[in-house]
Amino acid sequence: MSHVQIRRQAFVPLPRADWVVERTCDKSRDFCQSISATGADKLLDFGDARAILRPTAERLHLRVDAQDLATFYGVRTLLQASLSAFTTVPGTAVEWYQAVSVPFRQIRQHAGNGKG
Repeated sequence: MSHVQIRRQAFVPLPRADWVVERTCDKSRDFCQSISATGADKLLDFGDARAILRPTAERLHLRVDAQDLATFYGVRTLLQASLSAFTTVPGTAVEWYQAVSVPFRQIRQHAGNGKG
């Protein structure tokens, strides 16, 4: 992915987040160029966008980096549809926030302050 224009992330309270991540990856395989793992993180490469899914004990962290708004909305819709299919969390309840260049930096900051 050459030039990222859109960076958004979401944090969803969710038990069994690791199970949801695996089901989401299974459901997304036909749309991705590749799916890889680094530790518990899953990276879904869509060519013009990528998504990082990070499960923790009580929540799922999502991040989408895309080259344009249309691609971002496509990937976001795919992820939210998976959430709706595998959980009681409706996709429309997911709030997306501006993300910084370092994935999930806010998580590290909260953890360093004893808040995460």
